[in-house]
Amino acid sequence: MVVMSSSPIAVGAFGGTSSSLPGCFLHCTSQIGGGRIDSNYWRHREPSVLLPRSSWLVAGFKTQAPGMERDSNKLVCHFRNPELPHLSKRSLQMQRTVITLASHGDPSGSSVAEEKVLKSRMPMQRSFPFYVMLPPDTISASNTLNHCKAIQSGLLALKALGVDGVVMQVFWGIVERDAPTKYDWLAYLALVKMIQTAGLKVQASICFNGCKSSQESLSIPLPSWVLTVGNSDPDIFFTDRSGNRYKDCLSLAIDSLPLFEGRTPLQIFSDMLQSFRSTFSDYIGNTIVGLSVGLGPEGELKYPSFREGMWKFPGVGEFQCYDKYMLANLKQHSEATGQPVWGHGGPHDALSYNQWPNEGGFFNDNGGSWGSPYGEFFLTWYSSQLIGHGDRMLSLAASIFLEDEVIVSGKLPAVHWWHKTKSHAAELTAGFYNVEGHDGYDAFMEMFAKNASLVILPRMDVSDIYYPAEARCSPESVFLQIRRASHKHGVPVAGENSFPCHDNAAFRRITDNVHLRNPPDLPLLTSFTFKSMGASLFFPDHWHHFVKFFRKIGQYGLMDNESDIALKDQPTTSSSFCNKEQLVKM
Repeated sequence: MVVMSSSPIAVGAFGGTSSSLPGCFLHCTSQIGGGRIDSNYWRHREPSVLLPRSSWLVAGFKTQAPGMERDSNKLVCHFRNPELPHLSKRSLQMQRTVITLASHGDPSGSSVAEEKVLKSRMPMQRSFPFYVMLPPDTISASNTLNHCKAIQSGLLALKALGVDGVVMQVFWGIVERDAPTKYDWLAYLALVKMIQTAGLKVQASICFNGCKSSQESLSIPLPSWVLTVGNSDPDIFFTDRSGNRYKDCLSLAIDSLPLFEGRTPLQIFSDMLQSFRSTFSDYIGNTIVGLSVGLGPEGELKYPSFREGMWKFPGVGEFQCYDKYMLANLKQHSEATGQPVWGHGGPHDALSYNQWPNEGGFFNDNGGSWGSPYGEFFLTWYSSQLIGHGDRMLSLAASIFLEDEVIVSGKLPAVHWWHKTKSHAAELTAGFYNVEGHDGYDAFMEMFAKNASLVILPRMDVSDIYYPAEARCSPESVFLQIRRASHKHGVPVAGENSFPCHDNAAFRRITDNVHLRNPPDLPLLTSFTFKSMGASLFFPDHWHHFVKFFRKIGQYGLMDNESDIALKDQPTTSSSFCNKEQLVKM
């Protein structure tokens, strides 16, 4: 693994030894780099030792040329530097190769990303594939590949660890940014080639939504020509009761309306998916093995009921049915059901974004109109619109990639606050008619099954005990309900975390949700995606915890032995999630 020291020497893949590289994915204070070697040559050049294609991390340092020893079954490399006060050999056992690293200043090895990770039995058996999501700004908003050398080093590190592949987000607002049907795939092609060279697989996440994050200073809007249409017709965007527009996603009510120079959104999405298939035909089925279709805000099949800047946890959110196209659908449905008076808008007694359900009105457990005939009428319609949109999108993708060896998937949110109440208020505003006595996820899983699609379930890094009791949260119950519905309809489920995870407590929550709390009547997840490969992942302590987590999550369900690294002896207090600032973000 990587030998870390306190010296501020940066990763050699950046081509220099600056101690501060703002914006880089991979900050590393490494003095020595090493990796898996499958050929017999070394090429030395300041400031880096460049390893062959199959190596996995290069680190910037100044030293003499490495010495080498070889016997019948191992290669030992000594990095000699007269400035190093401590020189020690650390053998990383692998099936064919041993790399010996010289660590700087830490004879105990406490700051070393543990050499236990790579053992003679690597690559280890795992119960399901493991992916790591690339940062959303891997391709910039101006369609350039960011920090390509740092990304390459990170990919090689993941490959050496045994990770199966990465998730690559592909944004509509980047590829078709300037004009309709004018696609620019060059940056994404370069990225896929880099991933293939590293020996990893790709799951492509096609994002038909914008991406904004105040925490990451990231902004990827919808294509400019789409926003131009929105300037003259703002009702193409989801709209709340107060008329606020959500401009990072098109309203699902316009799926089949030719509002974009004669094209419908479904035609636009189809054209882009077909362009993707044609452009990446040499990679699909061998390198690109999965395709996730963006189904709504943040890529998930939901309404934008919890908008950043307007909502804070644990508010119930607001219904998003007030653009003129959604209202027209509601009016038509009310007339068809013989209740025209119900077709003028959403519930008049619904609460605002940050109110709690017990503040009265629609969501009240005792006498709230969610349980009335009108409530049943509206909630059935509101949820059915979301299901219909998901069906159209997944059916579209399935038809385009029908002959290809890729798995089509879509993401479903895990809205868990107020789940322990009767009305499940937050789930209702998000589009899931999941109340006491009515399973709101069954129809969604039936739709996924109809399209032979896999469902991705995020927020696997949270658990009930990490939320305040008054918010009546139960992510574990939501996970279980969705997974039971998916099992009923034969829909495979993949998992994903949603928050930064860098300590054992956070990793333990993921492991528990994936395995320990898995009832025997339910199948294992088909895969897990760790979010994400950013700079902080490669910090010494973070990488150390990630490696142990990777080993443990892959071996659950298999026979433990003395070489396994247990998490149960680690502290259960989390520093990465369990605090009020993070709770505000769900």
